Amino acid sequence: MSEWNYTKCAKPFSSVEEAREYMTTRGFEGQILARESGGYTAVCPTYPEGFYPDAVHVETVTLGTGGCCD
Repeated sequence: MSEWNYTKCAKPFSSVEEAREYMTTRGFEGQILARESGGYTAVCPTYPEGFYPDAVHVETVTLGTGGCCD
């Protein structure tokens, strides 16, 4: 399992593809969330459910199974 620096555990993106590429090229696992305000946020595996009340889970990136997705 990859580790994210806690200060960089959430990062905004304009597309799911951009978020996925960022995570996989850096060896990060976690989730991609769609935000009400538009755009997406990539979060680490320890993301506390509900931290972003406007977020909807879009995808889980898991490197051990070939990269992603659910």
